[in-house]
Amino acid sequence: MNIGTAASKSGVPAKTIRYYESLGLLKPPARSNAGYRRYSDEAIQELTFIRKAQALGFSLEEIAEILKLTRAGRTPCEHVLSLAHQHLAAVDERIRQLRNFRDQLAREVEKWDGKTSPTCEGLCQIIALADLRTMPPPPVDHSINTGRRPR
Repeated sequence: MNIGTAASKSGVPAKTIRYYESLGLLKPPARSNAGYRRYSDEAIQELTFIRKAQALGFSLEEIAEILKLTRAGRTPCEHVLSLAHQHLAAVDERIRQLRNFRDQLAREVEKWDGKTSPTCEGLCQIIALADLRTMPPPPVDHSINTGRRPR
């Protein structure tokens, strides 16, 4: 099947399919006499797998490791479970950090909200007078789109 059909069946855009090929996530597809890519049912299964793995929080590097194990005839489920436990621990830590940050931010907002009229000559006094001694740094958001594609 051609790339448009592969994209439709897998739910992965054609541009992304080509990107996955460039990374080596997908085996190079066969080519028609005219040079068009021809995808197999196996490629569709792998594309669907990659899409689902990403939705579960696996990086493209981790997905490449999983596919490499599978292609070598090894069962990757133990490795996948280990990675999933690591991801879960990271999510739990992120939630803890966000709760701490939310609580401190709420305390800072409460100092100003409706209790006084801040003077906003020059730098905003709401920020300038914030008590950072008790405020944890905001959690780092690694999901911010930098305009670059993940590796």
